[in-house]
Amino acid sequence: MRKTALITGAAGGIGQELAKCLTEQGYQLLLVDRDARQLALMEKLYPASQIYPLDQTNKEQVAAFCDQILASYDFDLAIINAGMLVIGELTQINRQALTSQLEVNLVSAAVMIQSLAQRMSLAGKGHILATVSMGGIVSLKGSAAYSASKFGLRGLLWALRDELSSKGVHVTGIYPAGVDTPMLRHEALHGGSALNFVGEPVSTADVVQAFLAAIAKPRLEVYVPWSEGLTGRIAGAWPGLLAKLYPVLERLGEAGRKKFIQRIKSDSPPSP
Repeated sequence: MRKTALITGAAGGIGQELAKCLTEQGYQLLLVDRDARQLALMEKLYPASQIYPLDQTNKEQVAAFCDQILASYDFDLAIINAGMLVIGELTQINRQALTSQLEVNLVSAAVMIQSLAQRMSLAGKGHILATVSMGGIVSLKGSAAYSASKFGLRGLLWALRDELSSKGVHVTGIYPAGVDTPMLRHEALHGGSALNFVGEPVSTADVVQAFLAAIAKPRLEVYVPWSEGLTGRIAGAWPGLLAKLYPVLERLGEAGRKKFIQRIKSDSPPSP
Protein backbone atom coordinates (compact mmCIF):
# COMPACT_ATOMS: atom_id res chain seq x y z
CA MET A 1 0.00 0.00 0.00
CA ARG A 2 1.29 3.46 -0.89
CA LYS A 3 2.45 5.62 2.03
CA THR A 4 0.60 8.88 2.69
CA ALA A 5 1.87 12.23 3.99
CA LEU A 6 0.25 15.53 4.95
CA ILE A 7 2.16 18.79 4.47
CA THR A 8 0.72 22.09 5.70
CA GLY A 9 2.34 25.29 4.50
CA ALA A 10 3.00 23.26 1.37
CA ALA A 11 3.27 26.27 -0.97
CA GLY A 12 6.20 27.82 0.93
CA GLY A 13 9.87 27.16 0.34
CA ILE A 14 10.25 24.35 2.87
CA GLY A 15 6.88 22.84 1.94
CA GLN A 16 7.67 22.71 -1.77
CA GLU A 17 11.04 21.08 -1.14
CA LEU A 18 9.42 18.52 1.17
CA ALA A 19 6.75 17.75 -1.43
CA LYS A 20 9.40 17.07 -4.05
CA CYS A 21 11.48 14.79 -1.80
CA LEU A 22 8.54 12.82 -0.38
CA THR A 23 7.05 12.30 -3.85
CA GLU A 24 10.40 10.89 -4.95
CA GLN A 25 10.24 8.54 -1.96
CA GLY A 26 6.85 7.24 -3.10
CA TYR A 27 4.47 9.09 -0.77
CA GLN A 28 0.98 10.12 -1.81
CA LEU A 29 0.57 13.70 -0.60
CA LEU A 30 -2.17 15.90 0.79
CA LEU A 31 -0.92 19.45 0.27
CA VAL A 32 -2.45 22.21 2.39
CA ASP A 33 -1.89 25.97 2.16
CA ARG A 34 -3.81 29.23 1.95
CA ASP A 35 -2.25 29.94 -1.46
CA ALA A 36 -4.71 28.13 -3.72
CA ARG A 37 -2.95 29.29 -6.89
CA GLN A 38 0.39 27.78 -5.88
CA LEU A 39 -1.31 24.59 -4.72
CA ALA A 40 -2.90 24.21 -8.17
CA LEU A 41 0.54 24.48 -9.76
CA MET A 42 1.89 21.86 -7.36
CA GLU A 43 -0.99 19.54 -8.19
CA LYS A 44 0.17 19.60 -11.82
CA LEU A 45 3.72 18.74 -10.73
CA TYR A 46 2.51 15.90 -8.51
CA PRO A 47 -0.61 14.44 -10.16
CA ALA A 48 -1.02 11.76 -7.50
CA SER A 49 -1.31 14.41 -4.79
CA GLN A 50 -4.45 16.10 -3.49
CA ILE A 51 -4.70 19.75 -2.55
CA TYR A 52 -6.72 21.57 0.09
CA PRO A 53 -6.73 25.39 0.30
CA LEU A 54 -7.03 26.39 3.95
CA ASP A 55 -6.86 29.66 5.89
CA GLN A 56 -5.49 28.65 9.27
CA THR A 57 -6.62 31.91 10.88
CA ASN A 58 -10.21 30.73 10.31
CA LYS A 59 -11.29 28.44 13.15
CA GLU A 60 -14.34 27.14 11.28
CA GLN A 61 -12.25 26.15 8.27
CA VAL A 62 -9.69 24.43 10.46
CA ALA A 63 -12.39 22.51 12.36
CA ALA A 64 -14.01 21.39 9.11
CA PHE A 65 -10.66 20.29 7.75
CA CYS A 66 -9.98 18.18 10.84
CA ASP A 67 -13.46 16.66 10.98
CA GLN A 68 -13.96 16.01 7.27
CA ILE A 69 -10.47 15.49 5.83
CA LEU A 70 -8.04 14.39 8.53
CA ALA A 71 -10.60 11.94 9.89
CA SER A 72 -10.73 10.14 6.53
CA TYR A 73 -6.98 9.50 6.07
CA ASP A 74 -4.52 7.15 7.70
CA PHE A 75 -1.34 9.19 7.40
CA ASP A 76 2.08 7.65 7.75
CA LEU A 77 3.58 11.15 8.05
CA ALA A 78 2.03 14.48 9.02
CA ILE A 79 4.21 17.56 8.65
CA ILE A 80 2.82 20.69 10.33
CA ASN A 81 4.80 23.35 8.56
CA ALA A 82 2.60 26.44 8.08
CA GLY A 83 3.90 29.53 9.85
CA MET A 84 3.25 33.25 10.11
CA LEU A 85 5.36 36.16 11.34
CA VAL A 86 4.43 39.82 11.62
CA ILE A 87 7.39 42.16 12.13
CA GLY A 88 7.13 44.58 15.04
CA GLU A 89 7.21 44.88 18.79
CA LEU A 90 4.12 43.75 20.66
CA THR A 91 3.03 47.33 21.38
CA GLN A 92 3.36 48.28 17.70
CA ILE A 93 1.48 45.52 15.87
CA ASN A 94 -2.31 45.51 15.77
CA ARG A 95 -4.48 43.03 17.60
CA GLN A 96 -5.28 41.06 14.45
CA ALA A 97 -1.57 40.59 13.74
CA LEU A 98 -1.10 39.31 17.29
CA THR A 99 -3.95 36.84 17.22
CA SER A 100 -3.30 35.63 13.66
CA GLN A 101 0.23 34.56 14.55
CA LEU A 102 -1.08 32.62 17.54
CA GLU A 103 -3.85 31.03 15.44
CA VAL A 104 -1.59 29.87 12.61
CA ASN A 105 1.51 28.88 14.56
CA LEU A 106 -0.09 27.36 17.65
CA VAL A 107 -3.87 27.07 17.84
CA SER A 108 -4.63 25.60 14.41
CA ALA A 109 -1.44 23.51 14.61
CA ALA A 110 -2.53 22.09 17.98
CA VAL A 111 -6.03 21.29 16.72
CA MET A 112 -4.63 19.47 13.68
CA ILE A 113 -2.05 17.63 15.77
CA GLN A 114 -4.77 16.51 18.18
CA SER A 115 -6.84 15.05 15.31
CA LEU A 116 -3.79 13.37 13.80
CA ALA A 117 -2.69 11.95 17.15
CA GLN A 118 -6.13 10.47 17.76
CA ARG A 119 -6.19 8.85 14.33
CA MET A 120 -2.62 7.56 14.50
CA SER A 121 -3.11 6.18 18.02
CA LEU A 122 -5.98 4.04 16.77
CA ALA A 123 -3.84 2.83 13.87
CA GLY A 124 -0.86 2.16 16.15
CA LYS A 125 1.55 3.91 13.79
CA GLY A 126 2.52 7.27 12.33
CA HIS A 127 4.89 10.17 12.73
CA ILE A 128 3.91 13.77 13.47
CA LEU A 129 6.58 16.38 12.65
CA ALA A 130 6.38 20.15 13.02
CA THR A 131 8.52 23.06 11.91
CA VAL A 132 9.05 24.95 15.16
CA SER A 133 12.13 27.26 14.77
CA MET A 134 14.74 28.57 17.16
CA GLY A 135 12.10 31.15 18.07
CA GLY A 136 10.68 28.38 20.24
CA ILE A 137 13.94 28.17 22.22
CA VAL A 138 15.01 31.82 22.47
CA SER A 139 12.50 34.68 22.42
CA LEU A 140 13.74 37.78 20.61
CA LYS A 141 12.48 41.32 20.96
CA GLY A 142 10.52 42.28 17.88
CA SER A 143 8.93 38.83 17.64
CA ALA A 144 7.23 38.30 21.00
CA ALA A 145 3.96 36.90 19.60
CA TYR A 146 5.79 34.64 17.16
CA SER A 147 8.04 33.30 19.91
CA ALA A 148 5.06 32.80 22.23
CA SER A 149 3.40 30.62 19.61
CA LYS A 150 6.55 28.60 18.98
CA PHE A 151 7.30 28.15 22.70
CA GLY A 152 3.77 26.79 23.02
CA LEU A 153 4.22 24.44 20.08
CA ARG A 154 7.44 23.10 21.57
CA GLY A 155 5.70 22.37 24.85
CA LEU A 156 2.86 20.59 23.08
CA LEU A 157 5.23 18.35 21.10
CA TRP A 158 7.32 17.55 24.15
CA ALA A 159 4.35 16.32 26.19
CA LEU A 160 2.70 14.63 23.21
CA ARG A 161 5.81 12.54 22.53
CA ASP A 162 5.49 11.05 26.01
CA GLU A 163 1.73 10.54 25.63
CA LEU A 164 2.12 8.66 22.33
CA SER A 165 5.38 6.78 22.89
CA SER A 166 3.57 3.61 23.98
CA LYS A 167 1.14 3.75 21.04
CA GLY A 168 3.58 3.40 18.16
CA VAL A 169 3.41 7.07 17.14
CA HIS A 170 6.50 9.28 16.87
CA VAL A 171 6.65 13.04 17.46
CA THR A 172 9.39 15.39 16.23
CA GLY A 173 10.01 19.14 16.25
CA ILE A 174 12.44 20.66 13.73
CA TYR A 175 14.19 23.82 14.99
CA PRO A 176 15.82 25.82 12.19
CA ALA A 177 17.65 29.06 12.77
CA GLY A 178 17.18 31.64 10.00
CA VAL A 179 16.12 29.92 6.77
CA ASP A 180 16.51 31.55 3.36
CA THR A 181 12.81 31.72 2.52
CA PRO A 182 10.57 34.56 1.27
CA MET A 183 9.64 35.19 4.92
CA LEU A 184 13.26 35.76 5.98
CA ARG A 185 13.96 37.89 2.90
CA HIS A 186 10.98 40.04 3.83
CA GLU A 187 12.36 40.37 7.37
CA ALA A 188 15.78 41.35 6.04
CA LEU A 189 14.35 44.14 3.91
CA HIS A 190 11.65 45.39 6.29
CA GLY A 191 13.25 45.69 9.71
CA GLY A 192 13.04 42.16 11.08
CA SER A 193 15.14 41.26 14.11
CA ALA A 194 18.86 41.59 13.44
CA LEU A 195 19.44 38.52 15.58
CA ASN A 196 18.05 36.38 12.76
CA PHE A 197 21.23 37.20 10.85
CA VAL A 198 23.93 36.62 13.46
CA GLY A 199 24.59 33.25 11.82
CA GLU A 200 24.42 32.58 8.10
CA PRO A 201 20.88 31.56 7.12
CA VAL A 202 20.49 27.90 6.20
CA SER A 203 18.82 26.72 3.00
CA THR A 204 15.44 25.04 2.64
CA ALA A 205 17.38 21.97 1.48
CA ASP A 206 19.21 21.90 4.84
CA VAL A 207 15.89 21.93 6.70
CA VAL A 208 14.39 19.23 4.49
CA GLN A 209 17.44 17.02 5.09
CA ALA A 210 16.78 17.41 8.82
CA PHE A 211 13.19 16.27 8.27
CA LEU A 212 14.32 13.27 6.24
CA ALA A 213 16.88 12.31 8.90
CA ALA A 214 14.20 12.53 11.60
CA ILE A 215 11.81 10.42 9.54
CA ALA A 216 14.49 7.76 9.10
CA LYS A 217 15.49 7.88 12.79
CA PRO A 218 12.75 9.49 14.91
CA ARG A 219 13.74 11.80 17.76
CA LEU A 220 12.02 14.56 19.69
CA GLU A 221 14.07 17.59 18.60
CA VAL A 222 16.33 18.32 15.63
CA TYR A 223 18.28 21.59 15.35
CA VAL A 224 19.40 23.19 12.08
CA PRO A 225 22.28 23.85 12.34
CA TRP A 226 23.21 21.85 15.42
CA SER A 227 25.69 24.50 16.62
CA GLU A 228 23.06 27.27 16.79
CA GLY A 229 20.71 24.85 18.53
CA LEU A 230 23.29 24.35 21.26
CA THR A 231 23.91 28.10 21.58
CA GLY A 232 20.19 28.78 21.68
CA ARG A 233 19.52 26.23 24.41
CA ILE A 234 22.31 27.70 26.53
CA ALA A 235 20.92 31.22 26.04
CA GLY A 236 17.41 29.95 26.78
CA ALA A 237 18.57 28.62 30.13
CA TRP A 238 19.59 32.15 31.24
CA PRO A 239 17.11 34.62 29.71
CA GLY A 240 18.66 37.58 31.49
CA LEU A 241 22.00 36.96 29.80
CA LEU A 242 20.60 37.62 26.33
CA ALA A 243 19.54 41.16 27.23
CA LYS A 244 23.11 41.97 28.25
CA LEU A 245 24.45 40.57 24.98
CA TYR A 246 21.97 42.38 22.73
CA PRO A 247 24.28 45.29 21.78
CA VAL A 248 27.03 42.95 20.54
CA LEU A 249 24.62 40.49 18.91
CA GLU A 250 22.72 43.25 17.14
CA ARG A 251 25.94 44.67 15.66
CA LEU A 252 26.87 41.22 14.40
CA GLY A 253 23.34 40.70 13.14
CA GLU A 254 23.24 43.97 11.21
CA ALA A 255 26.50 43.02 9.50
CA GLY A 256 24.97 39.64 8.67
CA ARG A 257 21.81 41.33 7.38
CA LYS A 258 23.85 43.46 4.95
CA LYS A 259 25.58 40.34 3.61
CA PHE A 260 22.26 38.56 3.26
CA ILE A 261 20.68 41.51 1.43
CA GLN A 262 23.62 41.58 -0.96
CA ARG A 263 23.02 37.90 -1.62
CA ILE A 264 19.32 38.56 -2.24
CA LYS A 265 20.18 41.27 -4.76
CA SER A 266 22.67 39.04 -6.54
CA ASP A 267 19.98 36.35 -6.81
CA SER A 268 17.40 38.75 -8.24
CA PRO A 269 17.00 39.11 -12.02
CA PRO A 270 17.95 42.51 -13.47
CA SER A 271 15.16 45.06 -13.81
CA PRO A 272 13.70 45.40 -17.32
